[in-house]
Amino acid sequence: MSEFIFDSGISRIFLGGSVTMVALMMVSSRINRAVMSVLVFAWACFIKPILGKAGSDKTLGQSQQQHALELFYGNQAHIYDSTRKLLLKGREECLQLAVSHLPQTKKGLVWVDIGGGTGKNIEMMNEILPLEKHFAAVYLVDLSSSLCAVARQRFAGKSWAKNVVVLEADACDFSIDHATADLITFSYSLLMIPTFNSVIDHALALLEKSAGVIACVDFGIQSLDTCVGRINTVGGLVNRNMPWFLRNFWRIWFEADKVFLDLARRNYLEYKFGTLKSFNTYNNMLGRIPYYVWVGCDKDRSRSLLHRINCLATESPYLAPSDETQRIEYNIPVSKGHEAVLSNIRKNLPFPSIYYQKNPWRVYFNEINPLYHQFRNQYIYAFTWEDPREDHEMLKFSSKDTVLAITSAGDNILAYACLPDPPSKIHAVDLNPCQNHLLELKLASFKSLSQDQIWKIFGEGKIQNFRQLLINQLSSEMSSNAFQYWMDKGEKALSPKGRGLYDTGSTRWALRLARAVFTFFGINSYIDELCSCTNLRDQIRVWETKVKPTLFNPFVATLLVGNPLFLWKALGVPANQAELIGDSVLKYVVDTLDPVVHRSLISTDNYFYYLCLKGKYARNNCPDYLTEKGFRNLTTKRADGTAPIDNIRLHTDTLNDVFSRLNQKSITIAIIMDHMDWFDPKKDDAKNEILAVKECLVPGGRVMLRSAAQYPWYIKTFEACGFKCKPHGIRHAGESIDRINMYASAWVCTKQDDPKAPKAQRRMSSLKI
Repeated sequence: MSEFIFDSGISRIFLGGSVTMVALMMVSSRINRAVMSVLVFAWACFIKPILGKAGSDKTLGQSQQQHALELFYGNQAHIYDSTRKLLLKGREECLQLAVSHLPQTKKGLVWVDIGGGTGKNIEMMNEILPLEKHFAAVYLVDLSSSLCAVARQRFAGKSWAKNVVVLEADACDFSIDHATADLITFSYSLLMIPTFNSVIDHALALLEKSAGVIACVDFGIQSLDTCVGRINTVGGLVNRNMPWFLRNFWRIWFEADKVFLDLARRNYLEYKFGTLKSFNTYNNMLGRIPYYVWVGCDKDRSRSLLHRINCLATESPYLAPSDETQRIEYNIPVSKGHEAVLSNIRKNLPFPSIYYQKNPWRVYFNEINPLYHQFRNQYIYAFTWEDPREDHEMLKFSSKDTVLAITSAGDNILAYACLPDPPSKIHAVDLNPCQNHLLELKLASFKSLSQDQIWKIFGEGKIQNFRQLLINQLSSEMSSNAFQYWMDKGEKALSPKGRGLYDTGSTRWALRLARAVFTFFGINSYIDELCSCTNLRDQIRVWETKVKPTLFNPFVATLLVGNPLFLWKALGVPANQAELIGDSVLKYVVDTLDPVVHRSLISTDNYFYYLCLKGKYARNNCPDYLTEKGFRNLTTKRADGTAPIDNIRLHTDTLNDVFSRLNQKSITIAIIMDHMDWFDPKKDDAKNEILAVKECLVPGGRVMLRSAAQYPWYIKTFEACGFKCKPHGIRHAGESIDRINMYASAWVCTKQDDPKAPKAQRRMSSLKI
């Protein structure tokens, strides 16, 4: 028989009954312990702080802060880890993000975990980066005797903990047996330290200057107003502007436990250190508690790189001054990034976060530029509607070229870069920051992922555990701005359970509506057949008898392609470009698609339409950069020690602004897609842009463009400004000019030496600091 004795809510079992009964009682015991842990946690965190303060005699022999910590943790240290799993989110991600930014080749690292408590962080780190192999010393610093006791018990007898030292000390003035630390972390500890300024100053003095990393994960409330004047230092604004109610509710709630979610701690971190990466999010399991993960470095780390990065970004040939704080006079344009750096130095602020990135791909941009608001934090195009094969046929790219092209989804940029003899440098320009975020994700993938992983993301549009890949492998290759964007959007976009990458962007609505039409009319099987035809005869038959009658029936044609709202919102066709299409949008679309079906097999030689119809690429039908050969071409280093992927620069601005800041006569080819169709013929915008691009082009430099018109009106403007213009292809009914055939014409405009042509004004800059 079984006998049960209950003492203080914990079941003690005296065996004498069945094994089944014992098992049931063991489960009951675990449940009781869990319930008791929750009750102790609730008492310590929500009830005890309200009941009153301890007597002053209890503070004798202890510092006031240490006494406060013991009051809070003394009776819950033993259940701390079991009750914090759901509350303290982001700890492992913070460690992973910090590790991804440590020098990968350095051995014998020194790590200081300030406010490390029970040592759970150190145990987690051993799973991420084995301590025995990579760390010469690990220091856990905490002022709570109870938590330190739990930590020592955790480490006892662990082989991986032989170099771990538990320091029961004040975080403001502790010392270690090493001159500097390679890694310093705060894990939900900074918000409980009243003298946080002193602690952060101490961490700054301790951190290794050239490659050290400091990281913090913590609760915190913030709004855009709190970073006015230092927007460029914080590494991005995604989810930073938290709702008023959440900011105030959680601040008041946590203050009952002497936990302060105020702005000062994070602001001071971002002032004393340069921001490598950060992201802002919520603990949705417990009422949307706001928290953040932030990773930084010594703010002077990039000072020696200032001249190199600026020259790479702008191609300006000036010599940087030896003292950045002296007066500088420029008679040529300089980059906005350089101007921002000089301003930050004057204010004793860190460099713009973008200057601490590992790769100089992303040229500095002002994240609060009002021109960006129109895009609503999303890209329009998830893939590029330009045929790079035809681009190469027109322009014959070589390593003698410096190319400027509109980014779009970046497919064209990568296509040029993976040619056998790629351009020496490629400038990708887009006013939409998110289009450059997408290209930056692609560039980072080629730096850090395998070809198979790249295929899953950009070939199939889906991959398992994207968030983990982003934090552990991709993050160190990206700017903080792009990293934040993909932390917010990536998991949903790329999850195997979701629709996939190519169902994102504004143009996804066009593809969704097309699929809805196919489903409604019951022709999905014919769409699959169209995408698997092995000869043109069968492809034309399926198109003419099954697909075309459905796609262009009067109801669908009137509701969709003939609707101006659909053209802009779903296809990205603005009003001025729609005017160039002509009187019948339906005829334009028929003239687009009919010749394509007769020209090339969708199944093997037209990945553009295959992607639209299938939602993904095929291994034998995809952009060149997704092939094994393309992967090698992009990543293989050449004689100068760089790979083609290293020679790409991303500008987030208008074309005119980029033209004004690039060195005069530095571009051999400018590819502006259908961009000029968007201009109003009654205004001077087109002429101003033509003059601006002309100033950047070398003698004989070329502009390549496409248009919805056979003979666009602005070709005459090009000619008046000193260009010789020649059509590469004019589309006529029943004919195609490339595999997409989306445009009615493609042109190459070549700069001529014409002393009578009007000149664009050069921007002069005089900076005083």
